[in-house]
Amino acid sequence: MQNEVSNNTNKRIPDSLKWGGIAAVVIILLVCGVLLTRTNESSIAFMVRWKSALESGDIQKYDLLWGKNARNKSNTGYQDTAQLFKENSRIDVKITNAENRTRKDPQNPHYLRIEDIPILIYTPGEPLQQLRTLTIAKTGIIQQRWKLIKDQVTSEEITTDITKFEPEESVVETESSADSPVVPFVLEWKKALETKNVKKYTSLWDKKARKTKNENYQLAAVQISQDLTVDLSQAVYTSIAFSKTRYLVDNISVTIHSSGAFVETHSRTLTIDKRGFLFRRWKLINDEAGGDYISDIPIVKDEPITEEALPINQESDIFNGTAPLDTKLKVSQILAKWQTAWEEKDLETYMSIYAEKALITRVTVRGGRETNTYLNKRQLKQKMQKLNLMYSEIQVKISNLVIDGDRAVADVTFLQKFKGTPASGSRPAYSDIGTKKLDLIVDPADGYWKIHSETWSRYEDVPEYPKN
Repeated sequence: MQNEVSNNTNKRIPDSLKWGGIAAVVIILLVCGVLLTRTNESSIAFMVRWKSALESGDIQKYDLLWGKNARNKSNTGYQDTAQLFKENSRIDVKITNAENRTRKDPQNPHYLRIEDIPILIYTPGEPLQQLRTLTIAKTGIIQQRWKLIKDQVTSEEITTDITKFEPEESVVETESSADSPVVPFVLEWKKALETKNVKKYTSLWDKKARKTKNENYQLAAVQISQDLTVDLSQAVYTSIAFSKTRYLVDNISVTIHSSGAFVETHSRTLTIDKRGFLFRRWKLINDEAGGDYISDIPIVKDEPITEEALPINQESDIFNGTAPLDTKLKVSQILAKWQTAWEEKDLETYMSIYAEKALITRVTVRGGRETNTYLNKRQLKQKMQKLNLMYSEIQVKISNLVIDGDRAVADVTFLQKFKGTPASGSRPAYSDIGTKKLDLIVDPADGYWKIHSETWSRYEDVPEYPKN
């Protein structure tokens, strides 16, 4: 009996070791808690989301920005903005220099205030200009994120000067290759392509982005099986506005050979960001292959744009305008994709070309007088759904194409002739003709060109628009 008691006593864990283990577990839990609750979103990045919510007209998107308790209070300003959504008011927001107007809230040092944010509201009468002050705070138990505490109107007046609300550029600060932190990553990408290392190329992608951009990933992976030569001598490295870690690298020239024979030369555009939970590394968010092929006729991905897809009668027509050649080629492809999606009633593809805050203007010219109608993206989608049901066949012809702009912005004008064959067959085919103007901007989220505004001017009682 004494031996058994002695053995049990010897097997007991010392108290010091026991409490030391408990302390270690607590420290590990605290570290994990800090990692789980951290957020890399800056206050300016939150401002971009707030701007996008207001300009999109999506109240659900706006609701997600609010702390639940704050939204339900009467003096936070939520109801005023919610009313604008109910009235389908178009809103423009300027957040330029918002960082310089950000300071700690005097009543609560844990809150931030962004003051005097100008907003333009298009009311049925004259436009209304407001100045807003936002109060935001990091909230959340598991993962803290910026949330709205207040969205208050500090001043309001009727205005006729809307020039200050022209679209803001999203892509800024072009760097030389020597200054850009993503140069080593781009060199890894180049080596993976030239050595036909699909495994290495795949590892450069962010896993989630590889799923959402699977079409681009698959196209690039197929091309790696061929002999590739990558030229980075003219590559342009651009940091994305309101993001500390995202970069756009374009104007990369890639030449493909197969069995020693030249196949094609095209450009590549990479979107790169830092991803990871514990260890953050540079990862591909997008790799747009085939952006602008060096060939007689621009093509979309691996399919040529035929005259049926984009009826440009003369080769010189492709290059009308002041935009750089690569911009003209890329925009020509976007137009071909837009036109084909419209004719094939591919509504999902058609709408994907429009930015979330796109403004569509319909102008009817009748007897020298103009009548304007304005649509947002949601209203455009509803209109196109009705159009697809109304007509069994749609034809869209484009001519007199002019592309002006630079590497990130393009102003496009052309003559558009539309013809729709009614689905019922009891009515004659409908056709109209007029001018269309599109403003396209490179989307900083994925590097794609998107339509930010569209103006369609339809001319009544004009049987045929004169050609050049």
